Amino acid sequence: MNRLISLAHLTVIELTPPEVITAAAGAGYSHASLRLAPSSPGVEAQHPMIGDTPMLRETLARMADTGVQLFDFEILRINRDTVIADFLPVIETGAKLGGKFVLVAGDVEDEPFMIDRFAEICALGAPLGIGMGLEFMPWTGVRTLASARRIVEATNPPNGRIIIDAIHVDRAGETAADVAAMPKHLHCYFQICDLPAERPSDTATMIYQARQARLPPGEGGLDLAGMLRAIPPDLPISVEIPMAELAKTVPAVERARMLKRKTEAMLAGLEAQVPA
Repeated sequence: MNRLISLAHLTVIELTPPEVITAAAGAGYSHASLRLAPSSPGVEAQHPMIGDTPMLRETLARMADTGVQLFDFEILRINRDTVIADFLPVIETGAKLGGKFVLVAGDVEDEPFMIDRFAEICALGAPLGIGMGLEFMPWTGVRTLASARRIVEATNPPNGRIIIDAIHVDRAGETAADVAAMPKHLHCYFQICDLPAERPSDTATMIYQARQARLPPGEGGLDLAGMLRAIPPDLPISVEIPMAELAKTVPAVERARMLKRKTEAMLAGLEAQVPA
């Protein structure tokens, strides 16, 4: 199996960036993602990673020692007051760590506004070789895959793409067919997870599931197999499966190892179904 599989920081959100690298190595991952900026102030720790900090140097040292590479980093949130140039220190830090993509979220439900800002952020990252992955989430300004496509296709930057997260496809009311209809060049990577088939009726529960209560591949009711068949066969997979209750009793490296094994089992099962 040659597909790149990366450990998402959210899966082991209790860890610092250098600890994520160590856990990824211990669980057998070749790549990891790091949250260089928290998803929301006060919701997650702001690790001292921006600039020439001791934690940044320790992270680089652990990467060198283990061979684990940074695949993507997070998270740049665009709102009405955002000054795109202010993101440069985070992007520069991600580039120094060898990251390929940065996750971008849009908190403004105004597509013309988002088209302009996404163009700006892509231009900011391009000289550093950083791709911008726009992630749609049903509770943000960019709620659906259809909306994300309109924004990225209108912008049409060479380094602008779309991140597909299984939970967001389903909770936005979209399907594997919508994923399959997306041109290959727009794909950034696929965030794998599973969830109960029943969709929450309120936003708070939806956010709770996304941030704390996902399920391993094959243990929920999402059409995960359909989505995996819909994406390009070589598209990288990010294992983003936070399980807050399990984290109370099972160490991060053991959870990461289990989730990698279940991800690989599902991928292998799908490959076995493809006619020779």
